[in-house]
Amino acid sequence: MSRTGRRPIRLLLLVAATLTACAGAPPRAADPAPNAPVATGSDWLQIPLHDLDGHPVTLAKALAGRPALLNLWAPWCERCKTELPDLERLSRQTDSCGVIIGIAVGEDAAHTAAFVRQRGLAYLQYVDENFRLADTLRQGRVPTTLVVDGEGKIVHVGLALDRSAVGALEAALGRSDAQGRCKRGRPPG
Repeated sequence: MSRTGRRPIRLLLLVAATLTACAGAPPRAADPAPNAPVATGSDWLQIPLHDLDGHPVTLAKALAGRPALLNLWAPWCERCKTELPDLERLSRQTDSCGVIIGIAVGEDAAHTAAFVRQRGLAYLQYVDENFRLADTLRQGRVPTTLVVDGEGKIVHVGLALDRSAVGALEAALGRSDAQGRCKRGRPPG
């Protein structure tokens, strides 16, 4: 086979290796598909997480009735790293009504804080060091993107930040705005 004939195969192998590298957090039990049913009700919002200073927090308190995009990620995941600038921009666009929260899965607060500072990320970051939230939501892959409406109901689950996730967030923001829950109306999208 010629050198140029091998390029598509090498590229395919590189893409497959990259996707596999982010296919899951450190080895655990078999993970469900990204569209597998996730937790219902609002108990999952009470699962203790930690902020980057190591203080306990809950999503219930952070969301406070606002729509949110939750991004389960890990600093070692190359695909996760490519989404960080987009999540940062999205957080600036939604801050009047919704919230973007990064949740580092299987990582400690100190390591995650150093990574976040190095990248200059300003959007809210929490740590799920012991996988309690990820396990409850039955999500073991990173990145995973969840959209939560103003009532705390998960309305979207996907593997990445994509148009579907942004569309679900825009719909949740629109409903909150229509219900008078936004500070200054719906931000530009």
